[in-house]
Amino acid sequence: MYEIALYGGAFNPPHAGHAQVMIEASAQANRVLVAPSFRHPYGKQMVDYEVRLNWLESIVEKVQPLCHAPVRASRVEQVVARGVDGAIYSYTLLAHLADSLALDGKEIALVVGEDVADQLPTFYRGQALLERFSILCVEEKIHVRSTLVRERLALGESLPIHWIAPGMNPLNYDLYAAHGH
Repeated sequence: MYEIALYGGAFNPPHAGHAQVMIEASAQANRVLVAPSFRHPYGKQMVDYEVRLNWLESIVEKVQPLCHAPVRASRVEQVVARGVDGAIYSYTLLAHLADSLALDGKEIALVVGEDVADQLPTFYRGQALLERFSILCVEEKIHVRSTLVRERLALGESLPIHWIAPGMNPLNYDLYAAHGH
């Protein structure tokens, strides 16, 4: 059991797959922090940070009864950004948590999906990340990606209901149809 599971991502937009990962991660950690990107490492264009954070708070509220441990949307990336120029990386977030909470790195797990697990060695300080921290790879059960959501919305297509995260008003997704992010 990990002390903390950190689930970071753009969440641009959050979808049902993200909600499922939150639930799965809560079974293996004493608490789960869901952290939207403040400054994405690859310079991704994203909907406003506060909007994405509010969406995640709404999703967490809906999935919390299904979780085994407390889950919360976290501003940790925004906090770290105050002292860092440029992009915020997973290693930087994990190191901040370990140092500020006086935890051994192995007590903190970076939550990733199967699509990201193989890429970890290529992350900023990838080898150090793998050596210092734990990795919690969650099996993908709902096959959807934010990119696919954005593409469908940009084409004016509706989303399958099973793609919509609990707590997300389907109208929230209209922001992507209008802006095509």
